[in-house]
Amino acid sequence: MTGSSCVRIDEAKKLTSRRYSAAATESRESSKYLGVQMKKLAFGFGGSLAIFVLVSGLFGQAFVSPYSARLKPFLTGLDRPVLIRSAKDGSKRLFIVQQTGIIKVLQPGSNTPTTFINLSSKIVVPVVVGDERGLLGMTFSPQFATNGKFYVNYTRSGDGTTVVAEYKTSTGNGTSNTGDITTERILFTVPQPFTNHNGGMVEFGPDGFLYIGMGDGGSANDPGARAQNKAQLLGKVLRIDPNVPEGSSPQYAIPPTNPFTGAGTARCDTGSTTNGTICQEIWTYGMRNPWRWSFDRGGTNQLYLADVGQDAIEELDIITGGGNYGWRVYEGLQCTNLDPQLCSGGATPITKIDPYFQYSHASGRCSVTGGYVYRGTQGSLPNGAYTFADYCTGEIWMWQNNAQVLLQDTPRQVISFGEDEDGEIYVCYANIGAASGTGQIDKITRSKALADFEGDAKTDISVFRPSTGTWFVLNSSNNAVQVTSWGVGSDTPVPGDYDGDNISDVAVYRPATGQWFVLRSSDSTVNVMGWGAPGDIPNTGDYDGDARSDFAVWRPSSGTWFVFRSSDNGVMQVQLGAPGDKVATGDYDGDGKTDVALWRPSDGMWNWVNSTNGVANSLIWGADTDMNVSADYDGDGRIDEAVYRPSNGTWFILLSSNNSVRIIQWGNSTDLPEVGDYDGDGKSDVAVYRPSTGVWFVFRSSDGQVRVIGWGGIGDLPLPSFESP
Repeated sequence: MTGSSCVRIDEAKKLTSRRYSAAATESRESSKYLGVQMKKLAFGFGGSLAIFVLVSGLFGQAFVSPYSARLKPFLTGLDRPVLIRSAKDGSKRLFIVQQTGIIKVLQPGSNTPTTFINLSSKIVVPVVVGDERGLLGMTFSPQFATNGKFYVNYTRSGDGTTVVAEYKTSTGNGTSNTGDITTERILFTVPQPFTNHNGGMVEFGPDGFLYIGMGDGGSANDPGARAQNKAQLLGKVLRIDPNVPEGSSPQYAIPPTNPFTGAGTARCDTGSTTNGTICQEIWTYGMRNPWRWSFDRGGTNQLYLADVGQDAIEELDIITGGGNYGWRVYEGLQCTNLDPQLCSGGATPITKIDPYFQYSHASGRCSVTGGYVYRGTQGSLPNGAYTFADYCTGEIWMWQNNAQVLLQDTPRQVISFGEDEDGEIYVCYANIGAASGTGQIDKITRSKALADFEGDAKTDISVFRPSTGTWFVLNSSNNAVQVTSWGVGSDTPVPGDYDGDNISDVAVYRPATGQWFVLRSSDSTVNVMGWGAPGDIPNTGDYDGDARSDFAVWRPSSGTWFVFRSSDNGVMQVQLGAPGDKVATGDYDGDGKTDVALWRPSDGMWNWVNSTNGVANSLIWGADTDMNVSADYDGDGRIDEAVYRPSNGTWFILLSSNNSVRIIQWGNSTDLPEVGDYDGDGKSDVAVYRPSTGVWFVFRSSDGQVRVIGWGGIGDLPLPSFESP
């Protein structure tokens, strides 16, 4: 294996890229699935087709959106999910906090969570829509792997008092998947005068101390003026140190660097102190209902907080210790006139810290939901972008470069966000009405598609002509034609996004020399990489999760995978497979990384290794004469095992989201299956290419429509099948 070099090709080089007006035949016919669980579609390609010609002028490529986000369904069947958390212990497990008192744990690669702990006996279980009580927050000790400690915030059964408590796992360390309810150690309690505005977020800061968000006590307009009263814990962000010796009293210590200590201050273990005396637990005050907030895991580790407004303004704050954020004197930048003498121009104005962004209740907006600053590795969002949403409208935004950018306008109520161990971000939706089990979690991902040569997140109809080394691409966005000379007859096309710009690059692998030739779409430079040997099978994919394709080969003679990681130029070597196996790579565990995988036609055995935790898996699906067509057909971010049976043109798909089977009749014995996301809905579409006529038949998952396009000739190689999912 040799190193790589990057050179710019000038006009004298043999490289052309031309775009022509397109003339394509296309037909759309409505089709629908039949059956209940075994959905079956029979569609004949014979007979007359309605053909029309699309003729265009000279088009350029579509606008490229490198950070176009997509919401992929991640977990359904939940009951009031209010938070998704990671223990940050290397296990890659996710913990789902449900307002009804049950915390679930989800293992990497699984879509079936189990119960971690059930606290429903201790809490006010919400039974009506809009009830703000229940199990509201959870976080893990920074030493969870060794001490098994985690912390929760709930409203207590009977009187609705806020309780912040510590628990341990059943084994006393992080290896356990169950929490022990008998280990409860209550740190402190805060009586709640009303049922709403309970806050609920708990989180360890980068300083190792525990931060707690407290609402103003509820009702409307903070009738007790508690948020400005530093003798009470309501309407504040608190900071304590729970790391005290076992059996000691009190149950926590006051960090010496808290802003309010010394003369005139006191501990407020039960929620308040004598009026005129300041609670030592206070980190900031003047909050209305700091429902969701988070620390930036990068940058300067700032605390980003979304404070829910009253009737007019929602605000985003960056929290500074000792700061006053204005409520109830101000709602955002606006004086409420509840205490006019404390506003600017009044007799005794307060000194406050203004929000860095606010928005009004126009267009049905009503309640801000705070998220996370994106620091993930998969390029799902721009690095440093902050996510937030509105509960009522379901709009999800990011704050980037001092601007509010809409990511998605969802039809659900966005109740919370979550962040996994890798920094990827999730969205929690409330139950639909009062219906149990209708809560849902989505994952924010980067919109990408196989063989997408323009960046619109749709697969383009495209072929490679070995006889001339020419690529012919029909852009999905505008029917413009892209023609590029790149490669020779013996090369294998290996399109992929090698430069991370969200566009598939023109690339070939030369089996005789084990060299890769990549024409980068981002800057038209060429990357030549020696990686492989005669007999190796190239298999590009994003094995390290950095949103760029890696150079990878599988050596059948030894069953060895060699992957050159783009993230750090490191090498990954995995032993899996034997001669006769077929490469079937993809993201089987849903972590955004390509997993090494093979399918053995002789016995229908699938073998893959989860990149999340290195666990090997196997499954029997398919028969000897079948072809591998594994892809993400249900849009859940995980590869579905699937085969195409040429003898009768049938697809057999095992859906990862619910383990149901989908059977589709589509194609004939001479067709080549060409899976891709042709309609841009985030789900792979069933499609075939007919080499004898150069015609594509695409069945779109988004609307059940059929697309028939003439594109290619005898001997051409359809490109989607050469780019790994």
